[in-house]
Amino acid sequence: MTTKLSTCFSVQKVMENVNISPLKKEPVICLPAHVVENVSGRLNGSPTSNGNKCEADDFINCINELLNPLSRKHLDVLKKITQNLTKYASSDLWPLLLEIVVGGLYYCHSNHNIKSSINGLIRKLPDADLGTVSSLMLEKMFEMNGVELVAALLQSDFGSKVIVQNITFVLNFFATLLNHLYTEVHCSKLTTEIAKLHANIHSLSRTLLSVFKQIEMTSIEEQSHQLLNSIISVLNLKGIPLEVQGNCSKILVLLLRQQENGIKCIIEKITAEEDHIHSVLVSLENTVSIRLNLSIALLTSLEMRELLGEQQLNGTILGGVILPFLLNSSDGFNETGLALLTARLMEQWQRKCYECLATHQATSLQVEWNRARDRLLELILNGLEHQVDVVRHTSKEAFHYNVKIYLLLQSDVSRIVSTILGMSRFKKSKYMALACLAKTELISFLMSAEHMVEELLHVATDVDLSSQVREVFNLLMSKNTEHTDEWMRRWLYPLLSAIEKHPNGQSFESSLVDLLKQYPKTIYNVEIWCQVDRSSRLAVYITALLACRKLGFLSTNGDAPDENLWNSVVNMDVLEQALEHKDEKLRLNAFGVIVEGPKTSQLYSQLEMKWVRQFISRNMVNHNAAFRQQFCSYFLFKLRNGGVPLIGRNDTIVTYYRNFVSWFINKCLKDLGPGSSFARRFLSLQFLKLIQETIGLESNSKGLNISSSLGLPAISSLVDCFFDSYDVNKELALELLQSPAMITVITQDPKGYELISFYWTSSSALSQSLRSADTVAANFFFRWLIHLKFYREEEVRSRSEWSLKTRNTFILVNELIEILKDQLDAAQKNLGRLAIDAPIYGVLSSVRLLLSDQQSRSEEMKNESWASILSSVIEMCFAASAIASPVVTCDSPEGFIPDSSDLPSPNLNAQTLLVSAWRTVKEVALLFGQVSAWMLESDFRLIEDDVILKLGLHLKLLLLETKHRGAFEQVYCGFSQLCYALWRSSKPEIHNCPTSWLLDIVHDLKDNESAAKLCATRRSAGLPFIFQAILSPEVEMGSGELFKNTTESLLEIASNGVSNECRIHALNILRNLYRESRLNQVIGPYVARGLILSITGFEAPDWPERNSSTLLFSALMTRIFGVPKSKNDFQKKNSLTGRVFFQLYPSLYPFLMDRLRICVSDIESGGIHLHPSLFPMLVLLGRLHPPVCEFSDSAFQLEPFIPLVRACGASPVLKTRQLAAQALTPLLTSTAYCRLLPELLDSLQNCALHNKLHGTLLQIHYFVKDLPQWTEARDMVFGTLNDKIEKLVSLLCSCCYLIRYEAVEILRLVIDSETSIKDVVADTCLRELHCRNQIFQNKPFYPLAYQKFAGIGIPSNVFSHPAYAELLKHPLSEVRLEVLQRLEFLDTATALPACLWPTLHYMIANKEEAIECRIKALALIGRIGEYNKKQFERMLQLYRETTDDTFRCTALGAAGRIICPSHSDDLDLMMEWSEYLVESVSSTFPFRQMVVESIARCVELLKINGSLAAPTEHGSILLNLWACLLRCLIDDEEHIRTAAAAVVGDFDTGYWSQPSVAIVKALEYLIDKIGSTYTMRVLLLLFDMVLEEEEQPEDESQTFETGDSDVFREPLAHSVLFCQFIEHCTRQHVVSPSNSDILAERLENCWKSLGSFDTTAVDLLSSNRRPATVHIMNVIKLFLMTNSFHSTHGNIASLHQCIHNWLSQLNPHWFTYSIQQLVFRNSV
Repeated sequence: MTTKLSTCFSVQKVMENVNISPLKKEPVICLPAHVVENVSGRLNGSPTSNGNKCEADDFINCINELLNPLSRKHLDVLKKITQNLTKYASSDLWPLLLEIVVGGLYYCHSNHNIKSSINGLIRKLPDADLGTVSSLMLEKMFEMNGVELVAALLQSDFGSKVIVQNITFVLNFFATLLNHLYTEVHCSKLTTEIAKLHANIHSLSRTLLSVFKQIEMTSIEEQSHQLLNSIISVLNLKGIPLEVQGNCSKILVLLLRQQENGIKCIIEKITAEEDHIHSVLVSLENTVSIRLNLSIALLTSLEMRELLGEQQLNGTILGGVILPFLLNSSDGFNETGLALLTARLMEQWQRKCYECLATHQATSLQVEWNRARDRLLELILNGLEHQVDVVRHTSKEAFHYNVKIYLLLQSDVSRIVSTILGMSRFKKSKYMALACLAKTELISFLMSAEHMVEELLHVATDVDLSSQVREVFNLLMSKNTEHTDEWMRRWLYPLLSAIEKHPNGQSFESSLVDLLKQYPKTIYNVEIWCQVDRSSRLAVYITALLACRKLGFLSTNGDAPDENLWNSVVNMDVLEQALEHKDEKLRLNAFGVIVEGPKTSQLYSQLEMKWVRQFISRNMVNHNAAFRQQFCSYFLFKLRNGGVPLIGRNDTIVTYYRNFVSWFINKCLKDLGPGSSFARRFLSLQFLKLIQETIGLESNSKGLNISSSLGLPAISSLVDCFFDSYDVNKELALELLQSPAMITVITQDPKGYELISFYWTSSSALSQSLRSADTVAANFFFRWLIHLKFYREEEVRSRSEWSLKTRNTFILVNELIEILKDQLDAAQKNLGRLAIDAPIYGVLSSVRLLLSDQQSRSEEMKNESWASILSSVIEMCFAASAIASPVVTCDSPEGFIPDSSDLPSPNLNAQTLLVSAWRTVKEVALLFGQVSAWMLESDFRLIEDDVILKLGLHLKLLLLETKHRGAFEQVYCGFSQLCYALWRSSKPEIHNCPTSWLLDIVHDLKDNESAAKLCATRRSAGLPFIFQAILSPEVEMGSGELFKNTTESLLEIASNGVSNECRIHALNILRNLYRESRLNQVIGPYVARGLILSITGFEAPDWPERNSSTLLFSALMTRIFGVPKSKNDFQKKNSLTGRVFFQLYPSLYPFLMDRLRICVSDIESGGIHLHPSLFPMLVLLGRLHPPVCEFSDSAFQLEPFIPLVRACGASPVLKTRQLAAQALTPLLTSTAYCRLLPELLDSLQNCALHNKLHGTLLQIHYFVKDLPQWTEARDMVFGTLNDKIEKLVSLLCSCCYLIRYEAVEILRLVIDSETSIKDVVADTCLRELHCRNQIFQNKPFYPLAYQKFAGIGIPSNVFSHPAYAELLKHPLSEVRLEVLQRLEFLDTATALPACLWPTLHYMIANKEEAIECRIKALALIGRIGEYNKKQFERMLQLYRETTDDTFRCTALGAAGRIICPSHSDDLDLMMEWSEYLVESVSSTFPFRQMVVESIARCVELLKINGSLAAPTEHGSILLNLWACLLRCLIDDEEHIRTAAAAVVGDFDTGYWSQPSVAIVKALEYLIDKIGSTYTMRVLLLLFDMVLEEEEQPEDESQTFETGDSDVFREPLAHSVLFCQFIEHCTRQHVVSPSNSDILAERLENCWKSLGSFDTTAVDLLSSNRRPATVHIMNVIKLFLMTNSFHSTHGNIASLHQCIHNWLSQLNPHWFTYSIQQLVFRNSV
C-alpha cells in the first residue's frame, strides 16, 4: 500500500494523456488502447469451460462488444448483463467484465452518460465480488481519476461497501493527493492552470464529504490528523473558490467534532478570539470568508441539541456565537463573494433558529432572537437589494424563515408588515419581501392595505421590477376565489386597465394569463369590461382570448352552430374587426386566436380557413420583421400536423385542406411578380420554403399538395428574385430552385433547354458588368446552373467519375477564365478600361464562389486539370492585383485617374475606377484566403506550400500598402482565413510564418523603420488588421505567448516610441486589439495600461497622436462599460461601481487621483493650460458610481474624487466644466448628495470668477436634473432649494449671459417639480425681458438666455396676459418663437385673444420676419382661426407666392383647417385648394402628411352634397379629394397610409382598419356611392391611377445601382385591384357611347405610346433588364385595363386580344407565373 501511494504521482504525466476521455454524448465505454489490448489478450487466451458453450460464447461476445469503442450497443449489453447477472457471474471470465466495468468508471469523464448504466450494474453485484472490485479500485487510485472512481462507486450501496472496506487507503490517498494539489497551486503562476487545480480540489473535497457520510468518524482517528493539516493548508490558499472553501470548512468541522475541545477551537476562530497556542487551528488564517464558512459548517453539521448547548461566556452556539458574528458582518454585502456567504449564513441561521424554536423550549434563543430581530430584518432587506441574483434569492429564503419565526412566536407581526409596506417604491427588496408575506397568513394585512393595487400596477411598468411585482400581484389577486363585483372592481378591472394603458407590458399580460389558467370563466368578465367601444379594450379582449385558446378553453368544434358566434363563445364580428385592425400586434393576436391551440395537430374549420386566407392576403406586405417572422411560424406546421394524419380518413376536411394548399402555393408564386415589394417577396419565398419542408412542392396524390402549380413560369418568377436588392430573398429563391422539384420542372419541360441556354449566356454577360448588383446576380445564376445539365460536356466526357455539379463547375470555371484573360489584357494595356468594359472583379467573384461550392466535393478534384485551373486562377489574381494596386495604394484613391489613359475623359470616371479597383482587390484577397485555407486543411495539395506562403506575403503587402478602407477591410477577411489555416498546420515552416511576419513588423516599429514600409494614414490603414488577423487565432488555438509579447511591445512603443509615427501605429494597433471580441479572455490585464496611454496621449503635441489616443480611449470605454444604449445616459446600463472598476484595474486609482490633483492645482492657481487629459478622465469618472455601502468600504472609495471633480468646474474650458458637472452626481451617495447641494448653493456668493460661478451652476443643474433618482432625498433637497432660491434668482440679473442662461435652466427644473416659487421667478424673468438694451444683443448666450426667460415668465394658462402681446413684438426672434410655441398649447375651443390677431397677421406678412416665426404664426391661425373667405383666400395666396416649402405646406394645411364645406359660393376657392392638394400628394413627406390631415378634417367633402348649386364643380372637388385619398392609401410611408385608413373608417366602417382593407372599402364606397353620379369621372380617376407613369429606371451603365428598392407601392398589385373595381363600375353603372369612344381612344393612344420593345433579345437580361421590366409592366397594366373595359367598346376588345397575343410571345424568362395567371385568367 505504501508503495502504491509513493508511486501514484510518478505516473501522473503518463496517465494524464490517456485516462480521461472527452465528454461525449454517445453512451460508449472509453478505455485506453493498451487496456483494451491487455483485456483482449487475456480473453482470447482463456480456456472455454465445458459447460454451456452457447452461454460462454454469448458472454464473450458481450465483453468484445464492450471493448469495441466504435460500437453503439454498450447500453444494451450492460442492460443484458444486469438482467442475467446470476448466469454470467459464475463464468470464469467474470473478473474480466468487472475490470472493464471499473475501468469504465475510472477512464470515462465524470459527466459521461455511460456511468449511470455502469452503476446500475454495480448496484446489483453480490458481496462475493467485494474483494475483486476492491483490488481493481486499489490498482487505479491515481490522480483525479481515482477521486472520480470513488465518487462513482459511492452512487451505489455495493460501491459504498467497497469504500468502507478500504477506508484507510482511501483517506490516505485523499490526504496525499490534497497535499500534492496544494503544492501545485502554491507554485503555479498560470491562471488557467490554477483554475484547473481549483476544480480538482473542489471535486476532491466534495467526494470526501460524501465518503464521510458513509462511515463512522470515530473510525478514522489515525487519518484525521493528516487530513486536518491538508484541509487547513487549502483553506489558507489565496483566491480559493467559495465552494471549495465551504466544502473544506464542513470537512474541518466533521474532523474536529470528534476531538476534545474541537468545537471550542472553531468557536474561538469564529469569534476572532486569540487562539490558544496549542489549538489545532492556530495555523488557520482568521479571514472573514473562513469565519463565515466555519459558521455555515457548524449550522449544517451540528445537531439541534449541540447548537442550543450553552457555552461558557457566549451563550448558545446558535444565538450567542454565530448570531453576534452574523450581525457584525454587514459589510459583507460590499463584495460579491462575502455577500453570498453572508446571505447563506443568514438563511441557514434563520432555518435552524426556526427548527429549534419549533421543536425545543429554547427560551434563551428566543431572547437572543428578540434582541436582534430588527438588525436581522435590516440585513435581510439589504441582501434582497443586492445586485447578484443568488444573493437576493438566498436572502429571500432567509426572510421566509424570519417571517415564520415571527408567526411562531406570535410576535408583533403587524410591525414587520408595516415595515415592508413603508419602504419606498421601486425597491426590489420590498416586493420580494411582499411575495414572502403573501404566502403566509399575513396576506390578510396586505389585502387590506390601501392603494396596494395601484402601487403594484404602477411599479410593474419598471422592467427591472416587473417579475417581482407580478408575483405579489398574482398571489394577492388569486387569494379570493369568489369573483364578486367587488373583486372585479378592485383586482380584475385595474389589471385590464393597465394592459390597455401599456399594450407592450408583458408583465400585465402574463398576470392575466395566469389568472385565466386558474379561472377560465374570467374571460366572460373580461368580455363585459371590453364592450366599451374602444380599440384599446379590443386589444385586451383579444389578448385574453389568445391565452384561452392556447390553454385549450376555446377548442374548435367545426363551424359554429350560432352564425354570430365562433365556437359558441366569441362574437364573429368582433373577431373579424380584430383581424383587419390597424394595430399589427392586435391583428397577429387575433390570427393566433384562430390558428393557435394546445394541440400540435390542430384542425381548422372551413370558416377558419377562410379567415386564414383573408389574413394572409391582407398582410403579405408588412415591413415589420418581427411581424413577418411570427406570421410565418404561426400556421404552416399546424396545418401539416393537422392535415396529414387525416388523409384517407376524413375526405371533407382533407379536401378543403388541399384546396387551401393549392391556393397558397399559387398565391405565393403569383406574389413574386414584377414590382413586388421586399416584404411580399420575402414572405412568399419564406412560405414556399416552409411548404417545401413540411408538405412538399411536388404533386402527391397521397399528400396535401395534389395539384402542383410548378412550371417554367414558376422557375422564371424565382429566377427573377436573383435581381432582388436583398440577399435573403436571393438565397431563399436559390434554395427553392435547387430543390429536386424545381430541377425536375426545368429539365423535363420542352423549353427548358432553351431557358437554360438563355440564363447561361445572360449570366456570363452579367458577370462582366460594372454594377455590383449584376455580378451578384450572376453568382446566384452560376450556383444554380451547376445543378442543371448543360449538354456542353465535350471537355469532360472522359471524367465520368465526376458528379454533375463537378463537371458543370469545371466547364463554367474554364469559360470564366477565358473571359478573365480578355479583361486582364484590356486592363493591362489601359488601366482606364477597368472602369469601362473590363472591371475584372465580377468574373473573379464568380470563380471564387464556384470554387467555394466545389470545396465540398474536393474528393473529385484529385486531377491535374484542377491543379492547372487553380494555378491559372492564382496567376491571373496576381495580375489583377497588380492592375488595381496603383489605385488603392494611391495617396488620394478617390481622385485617381491614370495619366496614360487614351480614353475620352467623359467616359472615364475616377469614382467608377476606384470602385472597380477596390472590388478587384477584395475578390483577389478573398480568393487567396479561401484557396490557401482550403489547401492547407485538405488531405491533398493542388498547389505547393511555397505558393501558399507567397499568397500570404502578397496579402500582407496589400494590407501594408492599401489606403482605401473598403479594400483593406476585405483583404483582412482573406488574410484572416489564411492565418487560421497557418496556425492549424503541423508543419513548422508553415506554422511559424505568422509569428515571423508579426515580429518583423514589430521590429520595424521599434527601430523606427516604419516610415518606409508602413502606410502612414490617420488610422494606420491595414496595419492593425495584420495584428488582429494573426493574434486572434493564435489566442484561440495556441498558447497566447505571441499575443502577450506583442502586446507588451506595442504598449512599450506607444509609451516610449522613437518617433511620433511609430507611437501612432502602436496606438491604432492596440485600438483594434481592444475591440476584437475574440481576445476578450486575454486582453483584460492590459486594459489599465491602455487607458493610461490613451489619457496621457490627449496631451501629445501633435494632432495625429492625439487623434489616435482619442480613438483608443473610445475603444477602451466600450470594452469596459459595453456599447452605450444612448448617447448621454450612461448611469444605468453602462456603468460600474467604483469598487468593481478599481478592483479590476487598481493601477488606475492612484493614476487618476494624481493626475486630477495636478490639473486642479493648475486651475486653482489661475493657470491657462487647457489640460486636454481632463476630458477622458471626467468621462471615465462619470461612468462610475458608489457601491451600496460606500461608507463601510475602505478600499477604492470614490469620495476622494468628489472635491477634485468639483474643482474642475472652475476650468476656463466650457466643455470641461460641463463634463465635471456631469461626472459629479454619479459619484455621490444619497448622504453625500444631501450634504453637497447646500455647499454648492452657499458657494455661489464666494465665486469671484465667472468660470467658477458657471461651473458651480452647472453642477447644481445636474443635481436638480438627477433629483428623480434620489427619492429618499427629495424632500430635503426641495427644502434646501426653497431656503436658498433667492441666490439663484439674483443671478438672473448677472452681467454674464451664460450665467443667466444656466441659472434660468436650474430654476425651470425646480419650477417643474415645486410650483410654490414660480411666481417670484416668473416676475423676475418678465422684468428682465422688458429691459431691452440693443448693445448686448450680440453678446454670447444673450438670445438663448432671453428665450429661457420667456419660457418661464409667460403664464402657461392665462393667454390673455398682456405679456403675450408685448413679447410677440420683442426684438429677439428667439423670444417671439418661444411665445408662439407657448400659444400652441391653445386648444381649438379656446379663443385667441383679439389683441394678438393683428400681430400674428403682421408676422405672417412680414418677409423680414424669421421664417420659423412666420410658420408658427401661420399654423396657429390655421388651427385656432374660424372660417373666413378672405382668410382662406389669403392662405391659398401664400401657398402660391412663397418659395419656402415648409411655409407653403403650412399655408395649405392652414387652409384645410379653416375650410367650410357648407359655403357653396366658395367653390372656386375650394377647387383651387383641391388642385393644390393633388399637386402636393406627389411631393415630399411633409406635403403628403399635410394632405391626409386636411382630408381628415373635411371628411364630409368626400361624400356627395346634393345641396350644392354647382354639381360639376363639386364633382371636380370631390374627385380631386378622392384621388388624394387613394394615393395616400398606397403611399410609401406607413404613417400616411394609416392616417388615410382612419379617414376611411370615419366615413364608412366606423372603426380604424389596416390600409390594405381600407383601400378596398374606399373603392367600394367610391364605385357604389360616387360612381352612380359621376361614373365617367370615377372611371377616369382609376384609369389615371392605373396608367400613372412609373419612375424611369436608372441607366443600366450606372455602377452604384443596387437593385429594386424596398418600397410599399406595388404598381402591378395596385393596378390589379383598381382594374377589378373598374370592371365592377362598368357592370354596375352604364357608360355612354360617347364616353366609351373616349376610353377606347385613350387606350389606343396608350398602346401606341408604349412603342416596340424586343423582349426576345438574348442580351436583354444583362443590358436592359430594368427598362424591359418597366415596359412589360406597362403592357400588363394596359392589358388589365382593356380587360376591364372590353364590354364597353368593340375596339377595346380587339386591343385586348392584340395585347394578349404580344404577352403570349414573351421570352420564357419574362413570362413569369404572375403574368401567366393574369394573361390566361383575364382573357376575353
